[in-house]
Amino acid sequence: MNNALSIAAKGKGVFNTARRAAVIMGRYGITAHKMDGILAHFARLLDEYDCGGTFPLVAAALARSRGVAEKYQGRNLEYAIHGYYHIDHKQLSFEQQAEHFSRARLKFESQGLAVSGLRCPYLRWNGDTLAAIKQAGLLYDSSQVIAWNVAKENESESYRRVLGFYGAVSADEHLALPRLENGLVRIPYCVPDDEALIDRLRFDSGGALDNPWLAILRETHRRGELFTLGLHPERIHLCEAALRETLKAARQLRPSVWFARLDVISRWWLELADAQVQVRSEANGLHHVDVSGPKGVTLLARNVDTLLEGKYWDGVWSRLNGTSITVQSEMRPVIGIPPASPARLSAFLRQQGYIVETMEDGRACSLFIQRESFNHENEKALVGEIEKSTAPLVRLSRWPDGAHSALCVTGDIDALTIWDYYLRFVGR
Repeated sequence: MNNALSIAAKGKGVFNTARRAAVIMGRYGITAHKMDGILAHFARLLDEYDCGGTFPLVAAALARSRGVAEKYQGRNLEYAIHGYYHIDHKQLSFEQQAEHFSRARLKFESQGLAVSGLRCPYLRWNGDTLAAIKQAGLLYDSSQVIAWNVAKENESESYRRVLGFYGAVSADEHLALPRLENGLVRIPYCVPDDEALIDRLRFDSGGALDNPWLAILRETHRRGELFTLGLHPERIHLCEAALRETLKAARQLRPSVWFARLDVISRWWLELADAQVQVRSEANGLHHVDVSGPKGVTLLARNVDTLLEGKYWDGVWSRLNGTSITVQSEMRPVIGIPPASPARLSAFLRQQGYIVETMEDGRACSLFIQRESFNHENEKALVGEIEKSTAPLVRLSRWPDGAHSALCVTGDIDALTIWDYYLRFVGR
């Protein structure tokens, strides 16, 4: 079993690890009573904003504290697996991870808790992790960290170190969006989270640092992406004001922000990728678009004439009424790609809601994209290219019911009692 104390020191630094251990008694109790009260408070707060939450929970902690987590499953809260033990899965083989994840899923289900996703402890994973998650029959993983440059003046060496420890990617270079990989939905985890704010950026709800979550919210909304707001339940009282401020601001944004749990987001992403779109064109420039997709699927259009008036959406795209519409355009309002295009290119474009057709001659469509190779590092630039173009297009919205972006409140439950916390250091 890997050395949890050593792993924590690598990520947090020796000083921060010791300081956190010194205050941990105030956040957990000898029994699960204190965490029960914390979860009740968190659930009430989320209810105020009609917002659910996703809480990855260590299976061993669940096994030691029957009845605490189970009582909140009817409160629009979802539990995910946070490992069977709180250990570094980056150091484990495929076989070890597959055994841990399957065992954890069985433990949750034996206590009446259905789980469909996972977040690795310490946000660390390796090349075998995703295959092990899929083998365990889970739907999504939310272990990849995406870092937002929203508190640069307060960045410290410990913060930069932990980003490397996590294997974080930059939001300046990557999209904060789910991604389908071999049938598994990968959902990024945004930082700074509560741990970064409190322990590394010295956030003070009294005003020492402006709320960085507001900046992430504004940017994800502008970009049409997903904000996974991370807040460990034991820190809810330290970050409550910032959370409330962020949720209130999100509710006021237009077009709207979709509040959803990670399980709901992952199912939506799978269903959106499976949506069927037919475009029938006539000689007079009329194009009939029919969509068969999940409930809430929304059609958007730009630079085309619509026979039925569309609704203002974001200044560039208009929201169309219904899933069967007719537009007028000189060219077919879709994205064309050559037959030899990488399969990843077509899959990525369809996940973004673009209508993609394979064709040899791109003159019939309004936008023709040619790529000999395509990988994750090219995604953000490609979306920027499409969105900056003036080509007439019809597409599906990434999010349901015309939402412009999405938000999920999520917080890892590493322990339910003080004993759970200290047992982490012996890998139990």
